[in-house]
Amino acid sequence: MPQFGTAWITGASTGIGQELSKKLLSQGTRVAMTARHADKIHAFRDSLPASQQTLVLPLPADVANHDALSRAYAKLKDFWGAPDLLVANAGTHINMQASQIDWVPCRDLLSINLLGAVDCITFVLPDMLARKSGYIAGVGSLSAYRGLPWAAAYGASKAGLNNFLQSLRFDVETHGITVSAINPGFVQTPLTDRNPFPMPMKISAEKAAEYIWTGLLKKKKEIHFPPAFSWSFKLLRILPYPMYHALIRKITGSASRRE
Repeated sequence: MPQFGTAWITGASTGIGQELSKKLLSQGTRVAMTARHADKIHAFRDSLPASQQTLVLPLPADVANHDALSRAYAKLKDFWGAPDLLVANAGTHINMQASQIDWVPCRDLLSINLLGAVDCITFVLPDMLARKSGYIAGVGSLSAYRGLPWAAAYGASKAGLNNFLQSLRFDVETHGITVSAINPGFVQTPLTDRNPFPMPMKISAEKAAEYIWTGLLKKKKEIHFPPAFSWSFKLLRILPYPMYHALIRKITGSASRRE
């Protein structure tokens, strides 16, 4: 028997979402894959062995579009019922220096990274509560811990999701529902390719999926990785802010950058 009968993964067409889908499918889990680009989901399904193709349900939708997401979840319930596992993984990143900070990109980041994840959770939660079982995981970032240069809206979205998941856990764990906050460091994806600063201990999306899978099996409240980097980042939270500010400016080179 697979660890999870059915999983719903958003941001599933590339990166961590796709690699985690592969991991779940290899365990025999039925995976409902949501992403904006239907062609990428179908191409992924077609690339799988025939025995796994029937385990994939393409559910193309933009997580920032409530109505599209609602239709996707209704289709999932019609096909397989409420999922055992939700991984709210869809996210984006826009580096914004001061002159680039504007309402529209800030709104878009928050709509996808925070509100899109919350929307997914509000769809699955009533069914999990009624069933008295389920697993909710949200993919945030180590940037949720403290502010970083060029990441005001991005960091706020991930900090918001991290807090939402932590708070939700208090309310749902007595109903048999597990909640995990997933906070990766730097993972090789098209998004991190945009970063204009060094990215220490960057790992592949495949390795990130392995960390997440291990954490899900252990029902860890927080899944953070890679360990050496994430524990170092956790320690930075207790550093007095003036020291933290100076250190991050030096590491990222933001003190010398001018727009």
